[in-house]
Amino acid sequence: MRTADVDGPVAYREWTGPPGTTFVLVHGLGGSHLNWVQVAPGLAGLGRVLALDLPGFGFTVRDGRGSGLMDQRRVLSRFIAAQATGRVVLMGNSMGCVTGIMQAAVEPGQVAGLVLTGSPFPRVRGAWPHPAVIAGFAAYDAPGLGPSLLESRMQRLDAERAVRMGLRFLVADPSSISEEIVQLTATQLRERSLDPDAPAAFLDAWRSLRRLGRRPDIVRRAMDGVRCSVFVMHGRRDRVVPASYAEAALRRYPTWRGRIFPDLGHVPQMEAPGRWLAEVADWHAEALDRS
Repeated sequence: MRTADVDGPVAYREWTGPPGTTFVLVHGLGGSHLNWVQVAPGLAGLGRVLALDLPGFGFTVRDGRGSGLMDQRRVLSRFIAAQATGRVVLMGNSMGCVTGIMQAAVEPGQVAGLVLTGSPFPRVRGAWPHPAVIAGFAAYDAPGLGPSLLESRMQRLDAERAVRMGLRFLVADPSSISEEIVQLTATQLRERSLDPDAPAAFLDAWRSLRRLGRRPDIVRRAMDGVRCSVFVMHGRRDRVVPASYAEAALRRYPTWRGRIFPDLGHVPQMEAPGRWLAEVADWHAEALDRS
């Protein structure tokens, strides 16, 4: 782990690779750089790899910074300017996709490619997340309940148990996640529980994402502003964001490339790292190496 100064400390991990391209990996809500450690070494064959922890997540404390989506975008922009070399390919998972889309739309000259995995695209009528996911997020929205729920979970629930419970909703087959990743994530969660600001950071990010989700016109305007090559990957068995949302986005933007994995969930890069990497390498060769 390294630390960059981006209006405060930002923890990140780097894998060295050819300097002509830098892959910047952006985690989702409640995630961290650990969501990428299984694919980062393979990506390093194509370019430098930087996986950061956004303020309020992983090993990066907020240090007075916000954790909403626009706060994330500003931190991401400054991190890229300070640490990236060559052309930049942004790779997001879940909430990190939204941050990546906004960055590519606001500063198109900074982003050469965008890879969106499990992205929360605008909703499609008749398609809903899993009922347990809806109930959990509704609790976070309830005044007064959200902070107490998160504090209770972080302070009282065993970290390893919390990780395993989360995986039951995030992945199609929890046994596909290695025990090493489970233990690393649990260790990191124990450290996060020592930060009294962690629940507020999570809620600020969630509520920012929720507000944006209620304005699909703004999301589509940002998507319309993306000028770089885009690759969308999504799991058919995603309980958090139905695959039909990704399919609708691919119909709206026919130049975007898409891959729907029939047997994977919300974090394909963790569930099937080899398959995810193979898809990225093929897209990279077609969309970027030939450009």
